Amino acid sequence: MSAVTHTVSLPGRPTPVEAALLALSRAVARWAEERMRRRADAVEAEPARRAGRSASQEMSADAARYLLPR
Repeated sequence: MSAVTHTVSLPGRPTPVEAALLALSRAVARWAEERMRRRADAVEAEPARRAGRSASQEMSADAARYLLPR
């Protein structure tokens, strides 16, 4: 099976409904792109975040040794 797509080009300005749908489509696309970018940044930062959390937990485990009076 093959898919056939048709593009219809009409002269003139879009109707108010078409303009609203186009604006909505652009806003949703922008929102989705930003969400994907944030998700990619979070995945990229995960190893550094885990290393920082591990170091923080190690320091917290040793805190009693440093805070107790000698």
